[in-house]
Amino acid sequence: MKNARYLVVEGPIGVGKTNLARKLAARLEGRTVLEETGENPFLKLFYSNRKKYGFQAQISFLLARYIQQTRLVHPDLFTSYLISDFLFGRGMIFARVSLEPEELVLYRRLMEQLDPRMPSPDLVVYLQASTGVLLDRINRFGRNFERDMDRIWLEELVDSYNSWFLRDRQYPVLVVNTDSVDFLGDEDSFEGLVEAIQAHSGGIHGFNPLPNKGLLI
Repeated sequence: MKNARYLVVEGPIGVGKTNLARKLAARLEGRTVLEETGENPFLKLFYSNRKKYGFQAQISFLLARYIQQTRLVHPDLFTSYLISDFLFGRGMIFARVSLEPEELVLYRRLMEQLDPRMPSPDLVVYLQASTGVLLDRINRFGRNFERDMDRIWLEELVDSYNSWFLRDRQYPVLVVNTDSVDFLGDEDSFEGLVEAIQAHSGGIHGFNPLPNKGLLI
């Protein structure tokens, strides 16, 4: 998308969205807006007891994302790229698999009040990976309290992500399978991804990284 200025890199825990957002910003001479996950006082508690601390953790994230994004200048005024590693609507993806039914209703009501005020991305780069690959990356690179994650819950989270971006999507999406690629170390695949982003024509497309830069479908 030649006129795209506000790009969001999204995907489940462990997929590598923050590192890719930083690299894209450097390549496209843009700036990053990264989620401040370390500021959430309930995050570590959430991983030890999702049922007890799920609502507190999700509300804390929701308010933090709202504050971060209200500081943004409207993307139409950008003269360079703005690249983020989180979508404001991410909270609903997690809420679907982390909250009790009554909590989800309340969370959805609050989300509906805040969402219309948020800037809309020109393109979401949705990074996918199989559950086994995600678990391996989390165990190798994640924070201590993220390791030994519940596989069933992670599978539910991946399903929730797929539902959000493949069926309920509200934005142009580029779906990227990351199972067998390291964009930080594979420059050919990374440049192929950049070309796929710039060539995106709207709607939903897929990008499969290959040795010859990749295939846009």
